[in-house]
Amino acid sequence: MKGALRFRGVWLASVAALAVVGVAMWGGQGSPAAHADGPMPAGQLAGIEEISASFRRVASIAQPAVVHIIARSAGRQSESSGGELDPQDLPEALREFFKDREDLPFFRRMPSPERPTPRPRVGSGSGVIINADSGLIITNNHVVEQADEENTRVDVYLADGRRQPGRIVGRDPSTDLALVQIKADNLKALPLGDSEAAEVGDWVLAIGAPFGLAQSVTQGIVSAKGRNPQIVTGYEDFIQTDAAINPGNSGGPLVNMRGEVIGINTAIVTNSLMSGYMGVGFAVPSNTVRRILPFLEEGKPVIRGYLGVNIRGLDTFEPGFGKTFGLDEDRGVLVEGFHPDSPDTPARKAGLRIDDVILEFDGRRVESSTQLQALVAGVEPGKTIKLKVWRDKKEMTIPVTIERQPSDFFAAAGRGGDRGGRGGRGPAETVETEIPALGMTVQRLTPELAKQYGWEEEKNPERLVIVTEVDPLGEANAGLGIEVGDLIVSVQGEPVTSGQALLEALSDKALSEGVRLRIQSARGRQSRTVFLRIDR
Repeated sequence: MKGALRFRGVWLASVAALAVVGVAMWGGQGSPAAHADGPMPAGQLAGIEEISASFRRVASIAQPAVVHIIARSAGRQSESSGGELDPQDLPEALREFFKDREDLPFFRRMPSPERPTPRPRVGSGSGVIINADSGLIITNNHVVEQADEENTRVDVYLADGRRQPGRIVGRDPSTDLALVQIKADNLKALPLGDSEAAEVGDWVLAIGAPFGLAQSVTQGIVSAKGRNPQIVTGYEDFIQTDAAINPGNSGGPLVNMRGEVIGINTAIVTNSLMSGYMGVGFAVPSNTVRRILPFLEEGKPVIRGYLGVNIRGLDTFEPGFGKTFGLDEDRGVLVEGFHPDSPDTPARKAGLRIDDVILEFDGRRVESSTQLQALVAGVEPGKTIKLKVWRDKKEMTIPVTIERQPSDFFAAAGRGGDRGGRGGRGPAETVETEIPALGMTVQRLTPELAKQYGWEEEKNPERLVIVTEVDPLGEANAGLGIEVGDLIVSVQGEPVTSGQALLEALSDKALSEGVRLRIQSARGRQSRTVFLRIDR
């Protein structure tokens, strides 16, 4: 059971993982190094040192352009933001390590007589300077979104120690990107590389300020491309990497061995809050940044192309699925339906049909649903493109005039139109969150699950959480009678909008005191309240 969670949901997990590493490092006696016979011969070191020198060169080029961003808003915080932590939640070893660093922005301040409940909202992350002359910095939208209102401030800490006030120039929640500007001299910038040219296996560096530790560099490879872990409500076509990414890396660059930015680090995957970084991180491709940058610079909404279809990649089905259409390979994108609120979509006007398989988009091979939706989004509205389609065991070319994407596209489509039902590559990318205390797994309600369990009439389904798996001996099923298909509506009267929100609400402390849950049962469509208390 795996859950793809944003940084703000996995900060504590990452800190816990750090403690485990610390124990391994500080073990002392019995370590392999203690029994080494001597230094490695110079001849054997040559290749290793050459590789090390390459990493040092790229780091020295990239680090001066990487910044640490802290965004503050004077408003009352209504929910945990940015993955902030209470220092008392840390393992004992880490509480000692961070005892004098509770000023770091990812630590949550708990209410007290000295610190009343109304307090600023704080977002902390990283960014990369992409234009030294104009002081433009790319970062994640979720790093600065709470500062995009009155009575806010954005502080940008440069690699040389300077602090500069920042101004939010533009934001795009659909890609989780934002543009910040500072006014300063002697800035260093990094060029945007070609993320399309990056290949699986390429070495990359991730640079940022994890846990507020600025200018941290980690190394890994490009693990995959075109991932769709469903971590933002919008277009997703992520680069996957195993370069270590932790809370505070959000908005920092993923850099290739030429010192070019090929991605903006955005999220990691974990199977529970305490599991920590597991070698799976995601970055927004640099080509996506390049495409929407003109809109961000002007502070205008991003204009995207629109086809109006519900799609799914053939590679997300069982192997051999393509043969049912007479295809020799599982490549291309299946048209499963049309945008439900747009009966006269560009796709319908052009004559596309359900069960058509899209093989090419304006001369480019289509490999996955995430690739296709990115290609569609990048077309200027009004332009006519050609789709190569497989229908009735033969190829045909269909001209389609792309239109402008409606402003309420994602809300109306329920994460449907121009998107794959499962996206990416296979069932491992289904977004689920395990709730160990209850012995169940949940995820956000998708159109497919809504149809399967009869929740089609629910409003705002993307903000509902459905139970997808239960342990028959677990507390949820055996104790509370919760079944697969039930909706978890609220905890203590507060709406539950994500698996991560539910996981946080069911903390050990809350469970020991007792919590109230409201359940919408799939069987009988009845709403009921249950009380849960588990001694810890």
